[in-house]
Amino acid sequence: MLTVTFIRHGQSTDNVRHVWAGWADAPLSQRGKAQAEALGAYFSQTLFTKIYASPLKRAATTAAFVLAAQPTPQPPHDFTIESIKEQNFGVAEGKPWCFPDHKTSKSLSEYMSEGKYPTPRPGERFTDGESDEDLAARATQAVDEVIMPHVLSAARAGRAEHIALVSHGLCIGALIRALLKRDSSHVSPTREYTGMQNTAWARVVINMQNFADGTPIDLVDEDTHPLIVTAMDFGRADHLVKLKLNAGGTGKIAYDPNQRDIRAFFGGAAKTVATEKCESNARGGIDGEAKN
Repeated sequence: MLTVTFIRHGQSTDNVRHVWAGWADAPLSQRGKAQAEALGAYFSQTLFTKIYASPLKRAATTAAFVLAAQPTPQPPHDFTIESIKEQNFGVAEGKPWCFPDHKTSKSLSEYMSEGKYPTPRPGERFTDGESDEDLAARATQAVDEVIMPHVLSAARAGRAEHIALVSHGLCIGALIRALLKRDSSHVSPTREYTGMQNTAWARVVINMQNFADGTPIDLVDEDTHPLIVTAMDFGRADHLVKLKLNAGGTGKIAYDPNQRDIRAFFGGAAKTVATEKCESNARGGIDGEAKN
């Protein structure tokens, strides 16, 4: 069995500015650091087999807090996984995002010519950026290159593994959908899996069909044994319940490891969903805090 915990990064300075921030490499805000510290403490007794992260600062720094809180010996880690970066928004990076005017039929290029950057329609992309379809293809690549090797190694050894992937809101949604498509029922996911607040987490469990835990399986890399893929949690943020919003506006201040720790933390409501077998009972979500 393989358990995959997906973690959204802590609040970045770009999240506070409400700008398009995909590959733009903004650091964590002080509030984001507080969130990441709380997250690390929350997972301190969860023994990860390995921790992966996007190389963007907001994700890699969040992952570093999770790693630092792990018991000794700490698990191996790789914070350079390009395929789990956020969607690239091209020329819109750093520009304020806005809602499209539904009273008009303007194209995305027409909006851009006016200096406006609304949410692209499905299949659209900002100049030099990625579409949702491009992101989905990259997520499939990440599943193949990062997650599936752990499915095979866990099956061969007859043991459970648990990995963490620290990524970004839209990318996590694409990763979960890509995993659910691997379920042997071949039911296409209908939920978008968006809407996680900063440092919220989701969990997917993958089992080999018709094999009991603890039984080693003789597999080669080319084998395609049927999988049971179950979305267990989405949008969990229990670690933020006791954190308090700082009145001093530290969300706009970049985290500097040389600065004195802050003690006023950001608070967020926990949001969970019931266990979902192959996404069959999933419902859509809307990102209420920030897009990226």
